[in-house]
Amino acid sequence: MSDYMHPQRMSPGAFFIIFLKTLRKSLGLFITVAIISIPKALSSGILGIGTIILLCIGGCMVLSAIEAFLSYFSKKFYINKGNLIFIHGIINRENTIVPLDRIHSLRTKMGVFYRLLDMRGIIFDTLATKQEEIELILDEHDWQQLLSLIEKEENILRPSTPNDPPEYDPTSTVHYPTKNLLLAALCQNHLKGMAALGSFFGIVFGNLSDLDENTTNSIANHLEDFFDGIIASPPKIILFLAIIYIVILLLWIGRILLKYYDMTMSHSKKILTFTYGLITRATNRFLHDKICTIRIKRNILEKKFGFSTIMLKQAVNVSAEKGKDVLNLYGFDNSSFFLKWWLGDDFGKFPHLITAKSGRGVFFHSILLPSLIAIAAAIIMAHFQMYIWIIIPLIYLLFSFVSGIYKMRRSRISLYSSYFIIHNGSLAEIENFVKYSSIEVVRIRRTPFTRWFHRVSLVISTPGTTFLVRSIKEEEAKQIYELLLDSIR
Repeated sequence: MSDYMHPQRMSPGAFFIIFLKTLRKSLGLFITVAIISIPKALSSGILGIGTIILLCIGGCMVLSAIEAFLSYFSKKFYINKGNLIFIHGIINRENTIVPLDRIHSLRTKMGVFYRLLDMRGIIFDTLATKQEEIELILDEHDWQQLLSLIEKEENILRPSTPNDPPEYDPTSTVHYPTKNLLLAALCQNHLKGMAALGSFFGIVFGNLSDLDENTTNSIANHLEDFFDGIIASPPKIILFLAIIYIVILLLWIGRILLKYYDMTMSHSKKILTFTYGLITRATNRFLHDKICTIRIKRNILEKKFGFSTIMLKQAVNVSAEKGKDVLNLYGFDNSSFFLKWWLGDDFGKFPHLITAKSGRGVFFHSILLPSLIAIAAAIIMAHFQMYIWIIIPLIYLLFSFVSGIYKMRRSRISLYSSYFIIHNGSLAEIENFVKYSSIEVVRIRRTPFTRWFHRVSLVISTPGTTFLVRSIKEEEAKQIYELLLDSIR
């Protein structure tokens, strides 16, 4: 059993994973070389197509194997005095030192080849940039040993305090049933899927300019005939929209199931560990003191059926700015568990200090841009005598008005003795729970209208998010400003 106190390489199977990654990156280059070489070789009559393809594939595999060999044997790691030390580099040897108490989360991934070889890719998330990120590839046995050692070091670095959350059994697990995940997926905002589909059509139509004129005219004529037939028949319009909606719905549900299938959560006093994924199994490990916000979303359908979407937010640079997918917890509303785990067992019993609600400024701010877009679109359609299509910007404007009203009603900030809640959202109600210790910047922002309406905006920045509460009374904003400053002094 390794103690990881001395430099050592990753597990032997890591070489094959690195080789496959390198091979995948190299294939594009060698395919390009093959395409360029084939016409010349055929014209000269020296080599056949099959020989050229075999030579390209063989060269690709040899060079990938050499690169993987150098990458594998040049990397070592060990743990010393509470630090993870990563040695890497072929010509210039570098030592990257990461204190264990600076690690915000541990993420692992197990793609198809990882699972065939019983390997894991382990990523240590810190506040550094993506280039400073460390990834180790270990087999399951080595990973469990390393994890045990890291947890042991963490217990030494983070001794228990009276403010710690209630004790939980480290082996306690919660399973997220697939049925609940499917139902929760059906309750999400499908307008996002429609926006994605619209982007896809935008790319397709944008590429039409690369086609020749005859092909473009032929496509345009077919589309014109198709839409003329639809416009002439309202039932066809409904059927066409229903088909599009069903396609979007299936794609959205499939995406969620692929990512979050068979999710389990194990929890202890200071750590939450999530494991999920259908094809690629991933894990995400959250430390209690590295979470800066718990975000809870409930839209109309979620509230009706008792669901919620929960996000545990860490510092922005830990994952979101590195292009990593955010972990959303779909399913039955178990927000009270996470809030008690994070804020303490007395959550819900802390004294209420003050609440400030937003005014009509939120409504006018939210409808300003949609109103300009809708008016401009209606004018253009009227100019081209597309009167029937003016209904689209009108519907968009009506939706913006309804959304603005909900935003105004939901927007507020509430302070309690140990935390505060920022409420926002439009059709969905969103609660952001934040500890005072997470506050980095507090600002009061005035507008040209403040002198008449005495309304200001309150800006609160944390490592993970910057919150903006618009159009609250100036006196209430000053009280909240002072309370927030007193709490972080």
